[in-house]
Amino acid sequence: MRDQGQGHIRQRGKQSWRLKFDIGRDPVSGKRLSRYVTFRGTKREAQAELTRLLNRRNEGTYIDPTKMTVAEYLEHWLNVDIDRRVAAKTATRHRQIVRNNIIPRLGHVPMRKLTAVHIEAFEAELQREGYLKGRKRGSGLTAQTVLHVHRTLSQALAHAVKTEVLFKNPALQMKPPRPPGREIKILTKAEIVTLLRAARSTPLYVPVLVAVTTGVRRGELFGLRWSDIDLAKVRLTVNQSLERVNKKTVFKPPKTKTSRRVITLAAQTVEGLKQHRTAQAAERLRLGLGRPDLVFTRADGKPSGADSITKSFGRFIAETRVTPITFHGLRHTHISHLLMDKVHPKVVSERAGHANVSVTLTIYAAYVPNLQDEAAAGVDAWLRDGLRE
Repeated sequence: MRDQGQGHIRQRGKQSWRLKFDIGRDPVSGKRLSRYVTFRGTKREAQAELTRLLNRRNEGTYIDPTKMTVAEYLEHWLNVDIDRRVAAKTATRHRQIVRNNIIPRLGHVPMRKLTAVHIEAFEAELQREGYLKGRKRGSGLTAQTVLHVHRTLSQALAHAVKTEVLFKNPALQMKPPRPPGREIKILTKAEIVTLLRAARSTPLYVPVLVAVTTGVRRGELFGLRWSDIDLAKVRLTVNQSLERVNKKTVFKPPKTKTSRRVITLAAQTVEGLKQHRTAQAAERLRLGLGRPDLVFTRADGKPSGADSITKSFGRFIAETRVTPITFHGLRHTHISHLLMDKVHPKVVSERAGHANVSVTLTIYAAYVPNLQDEAAAGVDAWLRDGLRE
């Protein structure tokens, strides 16, 4: 046990700590009033949390977690769990959901009195009337959006159970709305050729070419550096991803461990990248800039605005009159055609950077060819040969 100015820390398990501190004395009995908080993280983080709680106690701003409202606990959860555990973009998305959707309707409810009935009614209102905009109600939210809200709230309540603020998670007692399955739109091979021919004389050509022939995610594409590409060995390595978070461009590691991967390049892609490198070097020399680090940049050498390129692609594809897909649809197109061409699912999964093959087969089940006829023919061949002997 560690004493830290009327506060104590006791380890309960791996990365789990019980924080104890006094908040004063009972005015009648004179006995010490102690509070206990369960914290998950490193010992240093637990000590920092205890210090924060003691400071709030000394300032008179400490709130007993068991007496918190939903709004107070959600803000606590965002600060002590989400902000230090997940990626910045994911944390921003949770914060928006909490402040735009959950707090305006459920924020006033005491945590200990929150029930599955509250949550069910709240989510039904979101689907029917949307979130509150000031004092006005917006339009109803889709089942997919409400599902995102449900997952965020459920995560927060699960954290409350771990920290012993709640005894059980009421969000687990009800079923969230089930969104309709979203159809994946892809280009045919003829449309891919049409699109690339139309884009050849535009700045979109090489980004589209790389995306549709490698299946990299948008952030991975615009996070590519020339040091990640070996044109002699015709391969590309995904080492980082570019994201826009709170109006700032940031680079982060790939989405998962399997997202950090090596992809073999098609000859046409290698040729396109060689031409792009030559043109980029000449332009930077003309502008008096140094050697480029990133493969795709703005004219001033700064990282490309992925959102602006996505919008440009949307306008371009509408003019080209092929199947109206998003920029992310180029990834879907690449993966789907590999499966339809009977490339082994494990190879497809590796190129896509999926966590495992089952993810690939689940998302792209509609594009996995039916090999029943070939299987039956194979059985017939060996059986016929065996019976003939």
